[in-house]
Amino acid sequence: MSNENNDQILGGAPAPAPAPTCDTQNRLKAARDFAREQYEKIRRVTADQVENVRHYTQDARRQINEGWDATRAKAKDLHKAGEEYVKANPTSSVLYALGAGVILGLLLGSSRR
Repeated sequence: MSNENNDQILGGAPAPAPAPTCDTQNRLKAARDFAREQYEKIRRVTADQVENVRHYTQDARRQINEGWDATRAKAKDLHKAGEEYVKANPTSSVLYALGAGVILGLLLGSSRR
């Protein structure tokens, strides 16, 4: 019989696929089990890495906040000390500021020439 006769007998539909054998089913089950195990392994490793990153960022945030607090406290202390010095020595403070301004003006003015 020709190919056209086979198509007419089957009604133009392709032949059905053969039923899977027991060996094929076992291989498919083994592949599914392997894929499931690999997925679970990747999921556990990823969860561990996410937890590590979370701890790292919490530690970094804590250290940054501690550093910021310490810097802010030092700046407040310096500001208070500066105010106290200016209140105790107003004339010398003005003269120091004037001298610093003249020196800065000369340095910046000479760099523009």
